[in-house]
Amino acid sequence: MAKRRLWLFRMAAIVAVLLVAAAAAPFLVPLDSFVPRVSAYASAAIGQPVSIAELRLHLLPTPRAAAHGVRIGKADEVRIDELQIVPELFALLRGERAFRLVSAEKVEIKEAALKILERMPKGGAPVDVRRVVARDVHFQHSALRLPPFNLEADLGEGLAIEGVRLESRDGAFKVDLDPEGKGKARVTMAASKWRLPLAAAPLVFDSLAASGTLSGKRLELPKIEGKLYGGTLKGQASADWQKLWQVSGTAQLAGIDAAGVQHALGRKAQLTGKLAGSAKFGASARSPEQLAGALAVDGPFEVAGGAFNGVDLSKVADLTGSKGAGGTTKFDELRGKLQVRGKRVRVEELCARSSALVAGGFVEVDPQQQLSGRLGVSIAKTGGFAGVPVALSGTAANPTVRPTKGYTIGAVVGTVLLPGVGTALGGSAGGALEGRPANCR
Repeated sequence: MAKRRLWLFRMAAIVAVLLVAAAAAPFLVPLDSFVPRVSAYASAAIGQPVSIAELRLHLLPTPRAAAHGVRIGKADEVRIDELQIVPELFALLRGERAFRLVSAEKVEIKEAALKILERMPKGGAPVDVRRVVARDVHFQHSALRLPPFNLEADLGEGLAIEGVRLESRDGAFKVDLDPEGKGKARVTMAASKWRLPLAAAPLVFDSLAASGTLSGKRLELPKIEGKLYGGTLKGQASADWQKLWQVSGTAQLAGIDAAGVQHALGRKAQLTGKLAGSAKFGASARSPEQLAGALAVDGPFEVAGGAFNGVDLSKVADLTGSKGAGGTTKFDELRGKLQVRGKRVRVEELCARSSALVAGGFVEVDPQQQLSGRLGVSIAKTGGFAGVPVALSGTAANPTVRPTKGYTIGAVVGTVLLPGVGTALGGSAGGALEGRPANCR
């Protein structure tokens, strides 16, 4: 019995020594001499400079190589604090390059890194990777404002995707991709209290859900539903990047707080009320960052029970007054047809109605935010007898409206010939000769 205990004690001691040695192996195995060789091999594989600050070998919990301070690209387009590679041991013994896991911690990716992917050498010796994990990924892009996220991907033969999980680190946004066979995969997205990552439109969704399919380089999302700024969004969208980057779809809005949207876009709330409408949109460009400049949007809209701050259309008939600048135009209904072409915005068939006035015409905002357009305004105090044609100018943030030159000349002549009613008759005649925009009906 004593000998057996002694034997067990010695075996336990040997195991303990082996465990300590294994744990200390990263500090005992000198790998610094391998850094230049590994860096050169990686540089040749991706066609870009690769530098590694430190390289270590871990035996626990499974044998793996760990590279620290990894930099990729001439301007450090990709930075990785720690990159771990866990090989498939039996495949490695057969001389095959097979990895059970590739894991990266704290990854920083610049926009220019996308070009590195396009220029990577084609072909080369095959590499088999079963699982990829990236944690605390930061992506810097001029048109996108992505929050830090985690990514997990399961891969099959030929690096075929068998599943992808992407989640923002705050848990506000999740995307799952599950293959369905024949080159297709099911895509589901869910978000809560999530900010749209577009720099030009950082809108916040109370909730957002979408589902569809990914087939090659085409994404179809036939069902999109969301809640934002007190209202709802329903729509569908598709994206294709086989030759050009293309997006298209439709959207229906209801009950959206117009002031809340303007505040989110960093603008003062000139328009208030509840927004509803439907639109078709589309864009085609050579690169994704060019899509916003190529965007086209068309569709009708309505705003109920609101006001436009900055202009008082009820004063435009006063030839000696403020011409409406600086006031507020309240309306029960505002509707029109929106046209967006890149940074140029035009509203056709514009109609505003209230108990005080009716106004109709068109408005246009150019890429420099300069305002132009014509409105026909009928004011209640004139009994609807006089229609005042007005021209818009200034900027979208500081609009100016003035009676057109034809209306002003006509009104002055009418005042001289027949004070009172002559002013209205002369103004209306002058506006008619000038081709005044028709009032809304």
